Order: sequence, then C-alpha cells, then structure tokens
Amino acid sequence: MSKFCLFSAVQGIVLSQDKPVTGAVVDRKFVWAWGKETGIDEAVTDTDGTFQLPAIFRSSLLGSILPHQPFIEQTLLIKHQGKEYKAWMFDKMDYEENGELKGKPISLVCHLENEPSRHGEVYGICEIR
Repeated sequence: MSKFCLFSAVQGIVLSQDKPVTGAVVDRKFVWAWGKETGIDEAVTDTDGTFQLPAIFRSSLLGSILPHQPFIEQTLLIKHQGKEYKAWMFDKMDYEENGELKGKPISLVCHLENEPSRHGEVYGICEIR
C-alpha cells in the first residue's frame, strides 16, 4: 500500500498593512479525485501572524496498483473580520511531499490587501517565500 501526500505541510504569516494579523482562521481544504475524499482542517494565526498546518497523507492499495493521474484540488482560505480571502488555490498533480513547489516546502507570506493573482501555478493573495 502506497502512502500519498495530498497536501504538503504549510507554514505562513498573515499580514495587513505589513502588520501581523492575530486570530485569522486559515481553512485548508482538499478534494482527492482518486480517493473520492474531501478533507478540511484549520489553523489560527498567533500573535505574530504565523500559522502552520501539517502534511496530509493517505494510503490506497488500489491507487498503488492501478495506473492513474493524481489530481488533488487544494484551497487555503483566510477568514478575518467577516471577510474571506483566497490565499492558495492549486491543482496538485503528484503524490510527492512538497511536490506543489517542485520540492520546495510551502512557506507563504499573505497580505490581506493583495488582490488574488497567479504566482506560477498557484493562485491567491499569498506570495511564496
């Protein structure tokens, strides 16, 4: 049975006008096409605006035997003061840990005043550190 990374560990900082945002909720969601699974978890920024989310792994006997194209929709939303910000939107096409950024860990700086835009294959308000 193979172990598949559906969403690598994420660390980041949430800022507004270059000041740390305390108490923002970072919702993480994934939709795994092969496993027909949806998952949701969250983190809350601390006093210096930072947050961390651990990697998400799953195992699949059939997935390790049958050929298929990995496809995981990934989303990070930041909720703060009644507003929702699209922080990270990405379609992961492999099962490698840190495969999202070609081996580089996901480390983000998220400015709430940014308009969502594309950073390589990633869409959202966060910049990759």
